[in-house]
Amino acid sequence: MAVDNTFIIKKIQKMDGFYTAFSPLTRMPFVECDQETLDDQVYVFATEEGVRSFAKEKEEQKIPVQPFKIPKEQMKGFLTSLYALAANAVVFNDETGVTRLEVDQLVPKPDMEKLSKEKIPVLNPTLTLTVLYFVQELRRPGEHDVARLRELEEEMVVNLIKSRFILALEDSEKGEDGTANLRIPFMKTKEGDLYQPICSDFAEFRKYAGANAQNYRVSNLYFADLERMLAKEAKGYVVNPAGFNLVLSREQIQKVSKEYNVGKAENKTEEK
Repeated sequence: MAVDNTFIIKKIQKMDGFYTAFSPLTRMPFVECDQETLDDQVYVFATEEGVRSFAKEKEEQKIPVQPFKIPKEQMKGFLTSLYALAANAVVFNDETGVTRLEVDQLVPKPDMEKLSKEKIPVLNPTLTLTVLYFVQELRRPGEHDVARLRELEEEMVVNLIKSRFILALEDSEKGEDGTANLRIPFMKTKEGDLYQPICSDFAEFRKYAGANAQNYRVSNLYFADLERMLAKEAKGYVVNPAGFNLVLSREQIQKVSKEYNVGKAENKTEEK
């Protein structure tokens, strides 16, 4: 029998804001797979006390999470953004207890089929979700379940191979013939190593580029393009540098390409 959550949904819609649990390991909402329902869920709280109590429980499990307040004017945007994470459930906590809600009960789902046809990836939800699970486990303190970590890594790699990425090139001064000069942006580590930034979707590109987004030209990049498009001086790529900040070294790309028999892409990179 379906549960009528109309009252709770209306309550959330009328709130002046709510709190959520963010992961400092990914700089994105904390996502967890429910062991019974297998929902990929995020947590929302009516009070700061509630989210801090949740954070304390997770800290005892060696799982870092941080309270984060979502003001009223950003609530709808936050809930809509959960589709970009492939999260399908929200666990709402208030003084009356805990309520599990489907994300589409709170905000309508974007036309995913239309978005998937865009030349530049607007959303990349399955990849994002598998990376979040992998990074949350990899970077948390304490001992790790090696078998579980390997399983999460394999799921992530499968989605990396299937995904498209955004390669951003910086516009520089035009040449004498009037043609635009494009410069490859690099990110430098403390050790001085250079990496090229790429993004899994347009929202992550905007986070990375910020106010300078108009100074970039973006291209559609497939995994099979990565090695070919990597500059000689670069050690590899950083996927979503303003988000989960996943490093893919040249050696890792070559290894995955060999193990999964990834063919070289021809004429697939499209500029926009």
